[in-house]
Amino acid sequence: MSQNLAGIPGTRLHVDVENMFECYCELNCPTFATNNNQNYNNQNQNNQNLATITAKYPTNFRDDKILKMVQLFAFIPCESESDAVGTFSFVLTAEDFLWRFCFCRYNLDVNSIMVILSRLPWHDTFFKMLSTLTDLKGRNSNEFNSFLTSCYKAKVPTRGEMTLVAIGGSRRVFALEQPSFYKLPAIPDNHNLTVFYQSATPKNMLALIASLMQERRIIITSSKPDRHSACVQAANALLYPMEWQHIFIPILPMQLRDYLMGPMPYLIGVHTSVLDTICRGELGDAIIFNCDLGTYESCRDDVQLLPKHIVLDVKNDLRQAHQKRGEYISYVFLVMMVRLLGHYRDGIKFESDAIFSEAAFLSKRHPSKRKFLRTFLYTSMCVHFVATRLSMLRQEPVIWDRFEMECALHSQHKKRRCCGRSKKKFKETNEIYLPLNSFQNQLFKCLEVTESIKLELERLRKSKEYENAKTHADMRELFESLRHILVYGSSAYSSLQAQNAEELKNLGYTEIHAKSRSTDMAIPEKMGSSKTRYSG
Repeated sequence: MSQNLAGIPGTRLHVDVENMFECYCELNCPTFATNNNQNYNNQNQNNQNLATITAKYPTNFRDDKILKMVQLFAFIPCESESDAVGTFSFVLTAEDFLWRFCFCRYNLDVNSIMVILSRLPWHDTFFKMLSTLTDLKGRNSNEFNSFLTSCYKAKVPTRGEMTLVAIGGSRRVFALEQPSFYKLPAIPDNHNLTVFYQSATPKNMLALIASLMQERRIIITSSKPDRHSACVQAANALLYPMEWQHIFIPILPMQLRDYLMGPMPYLIGVHTSVLDTICRGELGDAIIFNCDLGTYESCRDDVQLLPKHIVLDVKNDLRQAHQKRGEYISYVFLVMMVRLLGHYRDGIKFESDAIFSEAAFLSKRHPSKRKFLRTFLYTSMCVHFVATRLSMLRQEPVIWDRFEMECALHSQHKKRRCCGRSKKKFKETNEIYLPLNSFQNQLFKCLEVTESIKLELERLRKSKEYENAKTHADMRELFESLRHILVYGSSAYSSLQAQNAEELKNLGYTEIHAKSRSTDMAIPEKMGSSKTRYSG
């Protein structure tokens, strides 16, 4: 799940979340070795609720439908005693079609699973919270209850803010911080992407994303629940700025295995013990990616449907991925999306309301991209993407997220490459819709955000916790955000400068270079025109 989509209208993520989590519960869950699938299958057929809730907070949480789903999905078979302790997560789709996230930590030695149910897709934060709860539970039950209550009642931090929760009676604190809006999933910080990168070769990674863009039926399987769950969620995150619109189940219980035989598109993570109970012929043309073996079974080659020059560039970039960490993998696929849909504004028309015209968009695309885009524009994820962007434009004049930043940088790079050495006349590569997303508004937004970061840095410098390591980490995060904003602002300024120069040239003004300027002499008029020359 891409955290960059949080708070954007039209996504399947909740907005205006009041509590860090909705419910914490502990389950007593029997397990069976997967090498005895028959025993496991019989147990599933004879029991509808295999996991029993032994503890719950808050005790007045009464959403029985959600609790039954947690009981159903939390039951996970484990291979052997080597998997006695582990973590995994899964996603529940409620009646409102919005996602709820369950973060789990199981310990087979004590036959227990700890589950946090939240509307926030903050995987790293909640896994750390589960680890802290486990430590406190083994030491002091009072400190455990106090920390759990404090986290539940804590204010959900907004972007750029932080909420600190005391850990027991010690001086340690647990930091609750909203993931950066400008950061992409990174290795090794992002657990899901790290697991996906370790499980899939670059070739399989590209094939999987290409099949997702064609909205196929895709199964990701593994003998470890955390592995196939993380790969499912990481694959969806790499689709940013789009998101999967069909059936999305990172962990599929045995009772719901009939979903795999359905004709509708899906992205499902399946334990190998569940998949082994189904004949391959019953799955039809479903694609199967085995995380353990690294095999990718598909009767289609969806990579061939993508524009060849983009595929070549992505393959070359992914070959170098072993030398790169951080956002590199996420950035490679984001650039691919930018090259495919970065000029989506070319299709926006303003009549009584803003609408998107596929014909207008395709008419301005390179012929090598049109064949793929003609099909892709009608996929559910692309239709949702366009509708979301139109909704964002109606709500505020400037769209401000990492995708738009990269679109501006990519467009500016193309302009420099086309107009740099050849000194050709500058031409806009995409239309400017004033005042919806003008370069002026982008520049003003940069100045506004920069001022906010400056005030926050001053506050941290003057705070009593200035010597605290966490405070310095916060300042590094702010400086990183400032770097992104300055790059974006520089691009907006260059585009604004070039746009103004072009408009003045079209009006008959000519540009006077700095070396030919003189403050002591009048600027002569243009031959055959009463308009004065443009001096910068």
